[in-house]
Amino acid sequence: MTKPVPRNCTEITQNEPDQHGQRNSRPLKEFRSTPAYVLLGDPGSGKTTAFKVEVKALEPNAIYISARDFLTFRANSHPEWRGKTLFIDGLDEVRAGSTDALTNFHKIRTRLDDLGRPCFRISCREADWLGDYDRSHLAAVTPDSNVTTLRLDPLTDSDIEHILDAHPGADDAQDFVSKARETGIEGLLANPQTLNMLADVVGEKKGWPASRLETFDQACMQMAKERNQAHAYAIHPPVIGQLLD
Repeated sequence: MTKPVPRNCTEITQNEPDQHGQRNSRPLKEFRSTPAYVLLGDPGSGKTTAFKVEVKALEPNAIYISARDFLTFRANSHPEWRGKTLFIDGLDEVRAGSTDALTNFHKIRTRLDDLGRPCFRISCREADWLGDYDRSHLAAVTPDSNVTTLRLDPLTDSDIEHILDAHPGADDAQDFVSKARETGIEGLLANPQTLNMLADVVGEKKGWPASRLETFDQACMQMAKERNQAHAYAIHPPVIGQLLD
């Protein structure tokens, strides 16, 4: 398996009028001393992988837990959770299966309070994060009453080449990137999931599709598929044809 690329992120400060403006990008590892943070990102942007890299770097003082397991299992049945930095992955997944956006969120707060307000990190799809509401309520169960909000940065050019070098669908990473730019779909390169899906399309066809339209069509077909089982089961997404429309 290819070694994951180290990821950078950008801090979102409270009440910014333009949260997508120019900001200072920093390696995620620089936030290891932060008591509590939330890591936001688009679907497939690499939040889970980034968490697992951080946990491995901090072992034995950190532990990875899916948000679903964190809610399902009792804290007193998992003594290994205590005294560790908790990486709770997928707030959006437990929100997708709930009747509202708040019930499971507040259950996570309760669990953190029961554990003595440990250091923690939570990941969430950006579309499912409720901004200042979530941040202020999480702050009540942190060690220092603060929550840092981070956005996972897109892949850099070197990250893209590193991933493509390990993908069987891309014989030449630089040539692959050049062809993607020529066909006008370079935006798909900056997300690990869409990058790999695009490489899958090229690999399955034993080369690039014959036209820009066909390339874009195949890439959109891949993007319309729900890759997350929890979301697929919970929200009953429309058929691919409707999503493409």
